[in-house]
Amino acid sequence: MINYFNGDYSKSKIEKDIESFLKKIKKDKKYFFSKKDQIFLESLKYDGIKISKKYEDLYEINNSEIPTDIKDMINNDEKAAALLRIVEVIGQDDLERIDEDTLYFIISTLNQLNIDLIRNNILLKVLPLKV
Repeated sequence: MINYFNGDYSKSKIEKDIESFLKKIKKDKKYFFSKKDQIFLESLKYDGIKISKKYEDLYEINNSEIPTDIKDMINNDEKAAALLRIVEVIGQDDLERIDEDTLYFIISTLNQLNIDLIRNNILLKVLPLKV
């Protein structure tokens, strides 16, 4: 399913696969819904992928994780300033070593600003082959 972000998946196929994936997760009481799972699903939602309401209780979105200055940039549609701020946050770290909370706010910011190309490249680097 990660290949969706490469452009190798049709919208109807990803919706069907997501439905099956979430159905299995909901049945598995031991499954821990990680921050990367949230990032994956939220990115799909921003792309217009339909996810059934019956899976809304799998996780909770915490918008307070986005720094206030970046929220202001999002609200003012200041894409360049937000990207510069993200670069500042990442610094010289490897993307793979960034903690999940920071990664969540970076991807959330890119989702809200509709900067899919950069978001997709980051997702392909940081998401495991099986989410």
